Amino acid sequence: MILAVARRAVPDVWLLLAVAGLVAAGTLMVRAATMETPGALSDEAWRQLFYAGVGLLVLLGASRLHAGVLRQLAPAIYVASLLSLVAVLALGSDEYGARRWIALGGGVTVQPSEFAKIAVVVAVAAYAAERDGGVKATLTALALVAVPTALVVVEPDLGTTLVLGVAAVVLVAAWGVSWRLLGGLGALVLSVLPIAFALAVPDYQRERLAVFLDPGRDPLGSGFTLRQVEIALGGGGLTGRGLDGATSALDGVATRASDFAFAQIGEQMGLLGALLVLALYAVIAWRGLEAAISAPDRFGRMVAAGLTSIIVLQACMHVGVNTRLFPATGIPLPFISTGGSALVGMCLSAGLIQAIAAQAPPKPRASWAAERWG
Repeated sequence: MILAVARRAVPDVWLLLAVAGLVAAGTLMVRAATMETPGALSDEAWRQLFYAGVGLLVLLGASRLHAGVLRQLAPAIYVASLLSLVAVLALGSDEYGARRWIALGGGVTVQPSEFAKIAVVVAVAAYAAERDGGVKATLTALALVAVPTALVVVEPDLGTTLVLGVAAVVLVAAWGVSWRLLGGLGALVLSVLPIAFALAVPDYQRERLAVFLDPGRDPLGSGFTLRQVEIALGGGGLTGRGLDGATSALDGVATRASDFAFAQIGEQMGLLGALLVLALYAVIAWRGLEAAISAPDRFGRMVAAGLTSIIVLQACMHVGVNTRLFPATGIPLPFISTGGSALVGMCLSAGLIQAIAAQAPPKPRASWAAERWG
């Protein structure tokens, strides 16, 4: 009989410490970035602290969830995520040229796409759990990804679209799909990219791409933000300007604590602080991969691999944008950026990875290696 909680809940201390460290760094960053009175907490800082507490409670609760229960709930979770994405298109509020949030009242909003990422991973893993990765099954699994992705594209939300696309690749690879089929799917995706760019990428995203390719373009207009990001990162030096609310190069950037959180940390905590943040993401990648490798079944393996890829990919994309290695996409820095949905969603992902790692009996590494490479 499947129990709702783990039969043995041995915590992955490294994973918990890495998440806690990133959440703490994010709270300190928001406090310093929004400080109006020395030593006082702004409304934004209190909000971030509240969501940090909620997120950590969600993490601890999710870590106790039995993988079998999660698998049984997968269809309901997937349908609920689709309904929420449809609701945001019908009832959502517009911000920064996109409709991604549902207002619940009292200044509280929810971004359904943050939870749709998790729902897609769980749904595809549940579908693939008892099926081999043949052509028909693989196409069906990709269709499960395509439906919510299409709804996200309409919002529009290019960052989440890219995350879902890469997560799909990771999922089918963890499934054990043949390399020939993976190569064919990759060639198909590359062939339709020009059409997708022409039809689905809005004008403001094209301008972001133009600024990325030409950093000197419109320095007082569309290129202003990235110039300030460079100044902030360079001005942090080795140890940063401190967390006392000092004047920042990003003071005029509305999304400095969300889309440009890494630059804000680089300015406040310097190169050492930025490197520490990157090291914590490396720990999450390590522990997530370890959870996937040692999972006792395909479902657990795919959930751990898919959710780890979402966390790590978002971190890489965010840092890439902040360091001019990737065009601006508006992707938050996991566990650090402001935004309750993003923070709680990432904590939920970490909790489910923890559940896979803690609940499942050890599995010899060779078994997964033989299925993937044999």
